[in-house]
Amino acid sequence: MSSRLTTPPSWMPGFDRMLLREPIELGCYNDRPLSGGTFHSHAFYEIYYFHEGRCTYLIGDSVFALKPGDLLLMNGLTLHCPNVEPGSRYVRSIIHFDPAWVCRELPESARSVLLDPFETLRNHRMTLTGQRREEFERLLEDMNRLRGAEAAFKQERLKLRLQEMLYVIAGWCQSEVQQQDSISDKERHVQHVVSFVEEHYMEDLTLDRIARDMHLTKHYLSSLFKEVTGTTVFKYVYHRRINQAKILLRLHPHMSITDVSRAAGFKHLAHFSRMFKTMVGTAPEHYRKSQGELR
Repeated sequence: MSSRLTTPPSWMPGFDRMLLREPIELGCYNDRPLSGGTFHSHAFYEIYYFHEGRCTYLIGDSVFALKPGDLLLMNGLTLHCPNVEPGSRYVRSIIHFDPAWVCRELPESARSVLLDPFETLRNHRMTLTGQRREEFERLLEDMNRLRGAEAAFKQERLKLRLQEMLYVIAGWCQSEVQQQDSISDKERHVQHVVSFVEEHYMEDLTLDRIARDMHLTKHYLSSLFKEVTGTTVFKYVYHRRINQAKILLRLHPHMSITDVSRAAGFKHLAHFSRMFKTMVGTAPEHYRKSQGELR
């Protein structure tokens, strides 16, 4: 499966393609207010830890209502965005890292252990409590202290500390990763289709293109997806696009319906409006208005 990140059209507002300046970038206990969420993606991995506040975090079409102690592991490619309740404190720690640099010179078996939670579980939420929470926050504090010190070989020492943190996280995720590793070939193919749609839903998708990327025939892909999920590939694609439209309508009240339609992957506004009303039960304009009234 291709892991190439598609570049969004220049007209898509509220989107940022982040670049990494250092192999490890650490921002701990950041309480800077966030005014309006911005969808972003990146080709590096992210460890996100929520300390305090009221925030929902959107990753693709998943919405996580965060609580203190929540840890998010993200592969970065999926569009993601925090949505902070107005007036609420928002305290978070974020570690961005280049997985190739962090795992350089490690044996393949160690690399697999450290990165499997990001590559197998993709975008995963854990709630840390008790000793786990204490251990993670102790590791985080140690990294933050080193980052602020005048120290020789700082990046190399940060790498060692991050590797220790990744080993701890891998231990916590071991059972989930093993469950994913034990799935059947059919389920794995379907997961690849879902991942492909997640990365490319805003483009002009065809069954030919998806099947070619999966190295499967169209007929086998269609019957396999229906067998495992109970729905068709394109019903899933439209569900993903409509979910994206709902997210944009909620987060960007001034974005035009036409731009929402295009950002969600629809070529024609009329088709988008018809599909939205069929799947949501109301027109996009009415949905946006109702979400505004709930705030």
